[in-house]
Order: sequence, then C-alpha cells, then structure tokens
Amino acid sequence: EKLPSYMIPSRFIELDSLPLTPNGKIDRNALPEPKERQPLNETYVSPRSEIERTIAKIWQEVLNVETIGVHDPFFELGGHSLSMVRVHSKVREAFSSDISLVEMFQYPTIRALSAYFERQKSKTPIVEQLEPRSTRLTAGKQRLKQRLQKNKKY
Repeated sequence: EKLPSYMIPSRFIELDSLPLTPNGKIDRNALPEPKERQPLNETYVSPRSEIERTIAKIWQEVLNVETIGVHDPFFELGGHSLSMVRVHSKVREAFSSDISLVEMFQYPTIRALSAYFERQKSKTPIVEQLEPRSTRLTAGKQRLKQRLQKNKKY
C-alpha cells in the first residue's frame, strides 16, 4: 500500500516452491520465464501522431515488446527504473528535449508523454519573447547618459 506504482512488480508467477541451490540460496537461473503478456487494456489504442509513434518505437526497442498501446503504462509493460533511464536518453535525443528523468516518471503512458511534448512544442521559447540583449544594453546606456547630463546641468 505504501509503494509507488512504479515499484510494484508488473508480473507475478505463482510457484509451489522456490528453486534452491545446494547451498540453500534461491537459484535464479532455475526460475521460470514469465509467460507471454496479455494485453493490458481491453481496448487497444494504437499510436496515431508522429510523436506517439516515435515514443512507441523507443519503448518497443527498450522493453522488447511488440505491441504497445498509447494507454499502456510503462511499468506494467515490464519497464523499471533502469529501462526508464535508457528510454529517457533516447527520447531526449529523438525530440531534442531537456525533459528530466523525474518528468518521465510523471508521464507513464505514451499518450501522457506525447501530450507533454505537444505542450512543449506549442510554447514560445522565452528567448524569443525577450528583446535582444544588445537592444536592452543600448537603451540602458541611453538612459544613463540622460541622467548624467541632467546631473551636470544642476
């Protein structure tokens, strides 16, 4: 109840007993492989936009999953924190974005992450809204000259 959703295992396999080594430790190599996953959502929604298709391709590559719907959560597809780091790197490269790893955890589906990039794309960069630095400096110099001239008159 206290774990965040991304820390909860995405798959469970019921076993009668755990395979053990001769030393009594869990034999991880003898554990069975998980069965093929069932679709997460009953209503599969395929990626529609170019952004969604790009994200889906990255997730498919990193998670080694063939079909991913836009509403399927990353961690329920078998993703974990290390695979998220790999996705983060590829997403930053694909979109030339400065999205942080923390933000990636906040958008766990393709649809949510796509909406984030759509919002970022529609925002006008702050740099373009500001007048050029040289113009501001020139205007500041002119005001300073005017003040100095006023002070000389008195």
